[in-house]
Amino acid sequence: MYTRIIYLSALISLVAAHGTIVAVKGANGITGAGMGIDPSTPRDGTRAKPFQQDTSVIRDKEIESGKVGACGRTTQKGAIDMASEMEAAASNGIPSATASGEIQMTLHQVNQDGAGPYTCDISADGGNTFQAAKVTKNVPGAFLGLSTATAEDFPLNVQMPSGMQCAGGPNGDACVVRCRNATPAGPFGSCAVVTNAQPAGGAGAASAKSTTGKKQTRALAGPDAFADEDAKDAELEAKLISGINKRFVEMEKKRVVRSSDFMGVKLIGYTGSEADLWDQQAVR
Repeated sequence: MYTRIIYLSALISLVAAHGTIVAVKGANGITGAGMGIDPSTPRDGTRAKPFQQDTSVIRDKEIESGKVGACGRTTQKGAIDMASEMEAAASNGIPSATASGEIQMTLHQVNQDGAGPYTCDISADGGNTFQAAKVTKNVPGAFLGLSTATAEDFPLNVQMPSGMQCAGGPNGDACVVRCRNATPAGPFGSCAVVTNAQPAGGAGAASAKSTTGKKQTRALAGPDAFADEDAKDAELEAKLISGINKRFVEMEKKRVVRSSDFMGVKLIGYTGSEADLWDQQAVR
């Protein structure tokens, strides 16, 4: 029974999972946020608008098509402009990893299906190539990013690969960390700009050549370019939730209660609704 419940609940994640990086806490005292994050987005609700508007959809097939870059898109802005995001980060200050190379972030889980686990990779060249990275503290979750948490923040920490030197961005000192969950309708998550731990005594000069982020092969696609997909997802979501609710009712009627108390009478092997209680054999 429990396996079936998890399976049915996970179906919702086909269209509804959302989680995004809202903060990157730098060891250098600088705090950043994920690419595409809108600081005006409220974080106390779960609806598509406005609570999910700056969550990134990061799909390999869309990246490979050239319609979006390596960091995907949001429903608010469309394709993430990685070059602009990296320029803004360089201007505002880039949060650094710790001396041990750990990147410390905060993941905001919008709804039940934006849970972990998340997988992350890091690009040292502005988003052209990525290398798998170890997640040292993950967002809780079960099968296909399922949990009961909503509108809640969780730590998400990632270890930079040994020897990686950030060489992206306008100053040649930026890495891009990309994290996403396993939800089939996504994956959902974020990219963020980070830099290496600074040496004792102050920041060291970057010696690597500056690189720009991987360019989309077409013009940046706006939100309208994905309207059809989003509409289909919303329609599917409504159908799935309706079907799941009906199945939950059916399952509740057929549940098996191995041992329960009803009005002081202990029932063994009860099945069915409360209306059928008196038809079951009772033992004291």
